[in-house]
Amino acid sequence: MPSISDYSSNPYAALGLRPVINATCHHTRVGGTLIREEVLDAMRAAAAHHVIMPSLQKAAGEVIARHTHAEAGLVVSGCAAAILVGTAAVLTGKDPAKMMQLPQLNGMKSEVIAERFGRRLGDDGTEYAHYGYAHAVKTTGITFVEVGDGTVTTADEFESAFTDKTAMVYWGTGEIGGNLTVEQVVEIADRHDVPVLVDNSNNLPPKRHLWRYIDAGAALVTFSGGKGLRGPQGSGILAGRADLIEAAMMQSTPTQGIGRVTKVSKEEVVGLVTALEMFATEDEEALISDQRQHAERLFGQIDGAIPAEVTLQDPDHAGRLYPTVLVDIPAESGKTADDVLAELESGEPSIAAMTGSDPQVVRLDVRLCEEWEIDEVARRLTEILG
Repeated sequence: MPSISDYSSNPYAALGLRPVINATCHHTRVGGTLIREEVLDAMRAAAAHHVIMPSLQKAAGEVIARHTHAEAGLVVSGCAAAILVGTAAVLTGKDPAKMMQLPQLNGMKSEVIAERFGRRLGDDGTEYAHYGYAHAVKTTGITFVEVGDGTVTTADEFESAFTDKTAMVYWGTGEIGGNLTVEQVVEIADRHDVPVLVDNSNNLPPKRHLWRYIDAGAALVTFSGGKGLRGPQGSGILAGRADLIEAAMMQSTPTQGIGRVTKVSKEEVVGLVTALEMFATEDEEALISDQRQHAERLFGQIDGAIPAEVTLQDPDHAGRLYPTVLVDIPAESGKTADDVLAELESGEPSIAAMTGSDPQVVRLDVRLCEEWEIDEVARRLTEILG
């Protein structure tokens, strides 16, 4: 049986596990980001004292507002949590009776407009909509009204989706259909007096994305705390209109509403605020340059050294400033990308990577890796494919 000192010195070994080299950068499956040391110091300091949580949230919200150009902000337990309480705030306003009614929407608007979601097949072959992170919106009881065909959405299609039941528009940071900007989405929604919530979970850097969507007129914007901000993995931000933030707080911890499940600790609130301050003030050019050098180090070691096409994609497939190395596994190898990922994870050292929409492509994001970890990724790929 492990001792307490075992847990403090090597907690994963104490639990019979081993750490993983993270070539996914921020994926939740492998624990998200690496928290900055300064953030950990702030969290340890916060743990030494008690505080009135609503007062702490209000103070944190002022910091969030300053960096996002929002009227107010709230710290919750991840971006999906922010989506949940943000949607709830739009539905109920500051009416406590409606808050207690959720997810029953009798007497409330009940529809949320979103771009068409992807489709998958169930075990019985039946097609279903895969809502992904937007399931947090559905938790409130709403019905999605999908626009476009998943590839193209026109302004006319978008505008025609509004009815007297429309409560909100849920929008991702990729342009809808590639041809509607957030400014256009907000302009159309404003004509119908409908607020727009922007899911900005994983789109930092650049730091201008802290305020871009608020400046464009979005009523609410959500952020992950455990990705580009490098704060606590179980934290997130809801920023936006003061009345909606107040409504979200009224049904979140420490009160008992639909947002009770989004509870965060005093340590996480302080940690996230510290991470946000650091991200907002650090040298962005130096950060991006360093991350690009990490990708170039991996690319330089495996390009031409393994029997596969290797590409350095920068920006990444979604247009983000995330330099990514792509390895196209040749069919003649008899392996798929999933086969390679399984071998990477089961080997020594254990390495976590990603696939994309192509079943033969392995994606590697080593922005957070140390140089020796990048070298190990290159060595293991050479072993597996060489």
